[in-house]
Amino acid sequence: MHLYIHTPYCEAKCPYCDFNSIAGRNDEFAAYVDALCQEIRTLPTGPYDTIFMGGGTPSILPVELLQQIGETLNAYVQLSENYEWTMEANPGSVDQARFHAVRRFGVNRVSLGIQSIFDHHLRFLGRVHNADEANAATDLAQGIFPRVSADMIIGLPGQSEQELRQEMAWYRSRGLRHASVYHLAYEEGTEFHVKLRKGEHKEIDDEQSTLFLQLVEEGLAESGLVAYETSNYALPGEESRHNMAYWLQRDYQAVGAGAVSTIGRQRLTRQPHPQKYIAAVHGEGSLAWKKEELSAQDYLIEYWMLGLRLRQGVSLRRLQQLGDDPQRWLRKAQSLQDFDLIERDREYLWLTSAGRKIQDKVTVELLPEI
Repeated sequence: MHLYIHTPYCEAKCPYCDFNSIAGRNDEFAAYVDALCQEIRTLPTGPYDTIFMGGGTPSILPVELLQQIGETLNAYVQLSENYEWTMEANPGSVDQARFHAVRRFGVNRVSLGIQSIFDHHLRFLGRVHNADEANAATDLAQGIFPRVSADMIIGLPGQSEQELRQEMAWYRSRGLRHASVYHLAYEEGTEFHVKLRKGEHKEIDDEQSTLFLQLVEEGLAESGLVAYETSNYALPGEESRHNMAYWLQRDYQAVGAGAVSTIGRQRLTRQPHPQKYIAAVHGEGSLAWKKEELSAQDYLIEYWMLGLRLRQGVSLRRLQQLGDDPQRWLRKAQSLQDFDLIERDREYLWLTSAGRKIQDKVTVELLPEI
């Protein structure tokens, strides 16, 4: 079993972020954590192979509230013997007290939202930390947790090849064994999307984007990190087990405002607004914001989309189990293979390095008709 725990609060709302997060609600923290812990008490006991505390910014919570979450989890759920327990943290909201507190109650992996090692890019992204704080947070985390990952964003306006090379070298200089590198996306509903439509921002072109992705792949390979998923790189054995559960369509529980749980083809999204979530947990209204029963076709399409993100690709046996007709996709696969965009053997079909750089287009070609 796998468990996701959502904290929707941030010190500031980043202009590119479309996650369920909100800033300036510090007076709500205690009531929210009380509700979160009440929902945790209703969970199946486990054992859980992975726990992921995401957001928002879980590390923004005061030490005593982080301890309350940890103590509730320790009291009401069981962990598997070789569990992975991850917490997301931002460099501007971490300190020794917070890190030591969560380490004591079981967190053994931290994912740091570094995003850039250059102050001018951090200002553009609306981050509340600077490069020096990013370095200090990384040093602190590595001294406390056995596994540390760091996020970067590429494809920024004005970002140079040399800067990108320096950022990939930063992973090597820190000895990090996991990296998440995301391409800037102008998601609908974000401040950046509004500015893009107004012409105040401009996306980098496809040629530059492809070059940047190649530089990331080459730069991280020098550290021994390989792409096991579209945006995630790791040394063998250092992959995020929790995120792998999502990409492999495994069942997972979830708690918190806007948190999504999926059991089989049943998907439940909780009330996304923190105050409505708190009220619902206390019996005032429904906790469920949206309930879905995925159709067999939707589930199959999701498997293609998630599976092609992985280095291992999609299982041909699994496709048949989900009702896909090999004759349908084999015809398309042959032409894609001729262009060196995919490879396949008797068990799996996966994207090549060239295919990953135009992943969306290749995926659309292989999907069944909707």
